[in-house]
Order: sequence, then C-alpha cells, then structure tokens
Amino acid sequence: MKKTNENHVLKTVSIVFLSLLALFLIIAIVLTIKNYNKRFYKLDIDYENNSVVDLTNKLPMSDEIGKNYNGVGVEKGIAEYKKITITNKNKAKVNYEIYLTKIHKEEKDIRSNYIKLYLTDEKNNPIKGFDKKQVISYYDLLSLNDKPGSKLLYSGSLANDESDTFILRSWVADTYLLSNEEESFEFNIDIRMK
Repeated sequence: MKKTNENHVLKTVSIVFLSLLALFLIIAIVLTIKNYNKRFYKLDIDYENNSVVDLTNKLPMSDEIGKNYNGVGVEKGIAEYKKITITNKNKAKVNYEIYLTKIHKEEKDIRSNYIKLYLTDEKNNPIKGFDKKQVISYYDLLSLNDKPGSKLLYSGSLANDESDTFILRSWVADTYLLSNEEESFEFNIDIRMK
C-alpha cells in the first residue's frame, strides 16, 4: 500500500509539473508571436522639409508671435515650422510617440528653458498639453528613460489606415539675452511605435 501511495503522489507531481511546463511554453510561444508580429508593424512618416529643428543664431520672439507663426514671412529666419504626418499602414491599432533628441554642436548651447515649443494639428488647434496659456519649453518636456537625452513631445494611437498631422513651432523665448557668441539649439524630431 505504501508503494501505491508513493506511485500516486509521484504521478500527481509529474502531472502538475508537466502542466506547468506546458503552460509556460504556451505563454512563451504567444509572447514570441506577438513580438514577432510587432516587428512588421510600420508607420509611414512624412516630414515636410526634414526632421531637424535648428535654432542656431535665431533672434528671440514673443510667445504670441511664435504660436501664430505659419512658416512664411519675416519670422522664417527667427522660428522653425515643421509639419509631420504619421500614417498607420498596419491592420491593427498602433500606439506611437513623438520625441525630440538634442543634437550636440560645437557652439554654445542656448539653455533648453529658453526654447519654446507649440504643437498643433493641421488646423492649428493646440494638441492636449499645449492648450494652456503658458507656452512650454523644451526643458518642461518629460525625459524618456529608455532614450537618454530625448524628450517626449506627444503620444497617441492610430487605427488602420488612419493619419495624424502635426505642426511643431519652435523659437527662442523673448526673455533670452543675446550675446556676441554663436549660440545654438538643435534637435531631431523622431517617431516610434510603442
């Protein structure tokens, strides 16, 4: 009888162990397939002109003028105007992030709290977070833990064949004191799926 009980316990332990092993393998396979499929997701990104914002030797301007800048006119030598369109070409909904990465140059850096940013949709309606009276600065943006030196500008999601168009206006704050040195602040606009 003792041997029968031992055999029964051994069979039970074996069944539990094999069940846990099978469950683990199923979870591993599902996660692998999910990550494998995610590698084939693609966003089409269209930058009008290019993705680099260069505020080297730009003259300071007020927030009112910066927020209303349309990319042409006298301000062209003062501010930056970037139009970005993101399109989801996948069959599934995709989450994405727009982030900014500072480009380090030889010239003296303008401190990031003097770099003003204003993000709108294509109809010039401010995007959530940019709809406050106070214009935010590069310094105010959230730093990304997994991308040192990068700041999160916006995160959103797109359904299949859906597009978002953004306009980013950037300028040097009118509180910035100019010097005789060449001064710069340059960053890249990057987009990734999340």
